[in-house]
Amino acid sequence: RLLYLPPYSPQFQPIELAFSTIKSHLKRWGLGFYGTGAGLFFEMYDTCSCAITPEMTWGYFRNCGYL
Repeated sequence: RLLYLPPYSPQFQPIELAFSTIKSHLKRWGLGFYGTGAGLFFEMYDTCSCAITPEMTWGYFRNCGYL
């Protein structure tokens, strides 16, 4: 049986929880980033990619009801 999600349902989308974590991480540490252009982007990307652990990812999916 195929179940469809409502048109916009962020409570059922794990990526929304991940974005929330990334945004809070950037708000907390955003002033510590230096540089311009691509260098700044990659520095922020590296820092934020370490902010979400595999355990947190499992928690996002569990919280949304997928596990």
